[in-house]
Amino acid sequence: MEEQQTPSAPAAAPAKGKGMWIGIVVVAIVIIILLAAVFGGLFGPPEEQVLKVGTVLSITGGLSPFGPGNKQGVIMAFEEINAAGGVLGRPVELFHQNDDTKPETARSAATTLISQNHVDAIIGATGSGQCQVVIDVAKSNSVFEISGSCTSVIFANLTLTGGWWARTAPPDLYQSVVAASYASQNLSLMRAAVIGINNAYGVGLAELFAEHFVRLGAPNAAITPGSPVIVTEVQFGATDYTTDLETALDTTPPPEIVYIVAYPADGVQMMKDFERGKATHAGWANVKLLFSEGLYDSAFKNPLHDPPNNFDTTAYEGTAPSSFGGIHEPLYDQWSARFNTRWGEDAFLFDDNNYDAAYLVALAAQKAGVATGQAIKDNIFAVANPPGTVINPGEWAKALTEIAAGNDINYEGASGAADIDDLGDSLSGYIVWAVNATNAFVNKEVFSETLVVSLLPAPPAPVPALRDSEITWNPLVRAEDR
Repeated sequence: MEEQQTPSAPAAAPAKGKGMWIGIVVVAIVIIILLAAVFGGLFGPPEEQVLKVGTVLSITGGLSPFGPGNKQGVIMAFEEINAAGGVLGRPVELFHQNDDTKPETARSAATTLISQNHVDAIIGATGSGQCQVVIDVAKSNSVFEISGSCTSVIFANLTLTGGWWARTAPPDLYQSVVAASYASQNLSLMRAAVIGINNAYGVGLAELFAEHFVRLGAPNAAITPGSPVIVTEVQFGATDYTTDLETALDTTPPPEIVYIVAYPADGVQMMKDFERGKATHAGWANVKLLFSEGLYDSAFKNPLHDPPNNFDTTAYEGTAPSSFGGIHEPLYDQWSARFNTRWGEDAFLFDDNNYDAAYLVALAAQKAGVATGQAIKDNIFAVANPPGTVINPGEWAKALTEIAAGNDINYEGASGAADIDDLGDSLSGYIVWAVNATNAFVNKEVFSETLVVSLLPAPPAPVPALRDSEITWNPLVRAEDR
């Protein structure tokens, strides 16, 4: 028979309350994980509800006199916007890249902003050569680009930009006709040469100056439509321009004026070679010098005026947007005072244009209700142009109220009206600048916006479906580039 087993004792019941505490600990852990996820961005706002903007500016390199201040203008705008409620209720995220005034560096910078920072818009670049590569990257990735300083004529071309582009700085379309009019009409000169550095800025402005010098000078006997004006394309950053000057100036008959489109370092070298060449080229002493706005800079005139060069800079004249000569819209003084308070220094060229570019991007996203490149592209013109409630610099809270009420808005900026046509261009008046006996820039002539428009060639026919054919049609864009 089997041996009987002694019955085992029953298992002890768990202590009262232990299971409850285990449950509390588990819930606490879950809450901690969820909070970490939220604050870590896992369950944060959708990407399209956070406006992300990048800058590609020349903090170093040949255009470094402009880049840092332009960056400060952008930062100041978004600081004000974020302090007044942000875009779509959230702070704008801002990222910066330095292009070192080099196109390929600008390409890399734009690529980084798009691939790593996922920006919706890029503000920049400083120079047109850099803008040209940035728009290529931006357009292919559905990112909107807006520049506060790129003025080349090439961007007034929807085939190039695809509509993913705008600028708050005026295009050289207008500078070319002002320079040509001043040379042929004000100075009554009949033979010209033009020298431009070999990038989008230099070549575009040089070619258009030649075209409109011929057109505007047609009533003079020595100039008829189609007459040649020597255009010389020169290497950006060359160490000697003597041969280029000989090509442009040693012609029969010789030019009476030479229009030089360059940046300060190239202009300094060119003038050194020009002064040295007078010893062996007797006709050069009779040539009048006219410069583009790229040489409206102390980095150009001071090295030439000061020892050891000691050149007579009072012979220098040039063209530039009227803001260069201190002719500003009424809002500028208030804005520049705030800029000085924020940064402890005065605003410089294009700082206000970049500030306005930042505001337009923010307004476009706010109006769209979504922060994407496509939304900015679709709404940028609506917020820049009339009709609508006027929004001035620093009035972000007012903008939020008007947009929430469904009202149209019209941004009027620190740099001016900030109206943008269908090609992304804005209008400006211009000055002819000179250098006085104390080596200071002075305004010699003023070309108002109305006068500038009157100098443009008339469109061949009305342009359909455009808001304002006088401004929207860019008559200075060559037919093959339209």
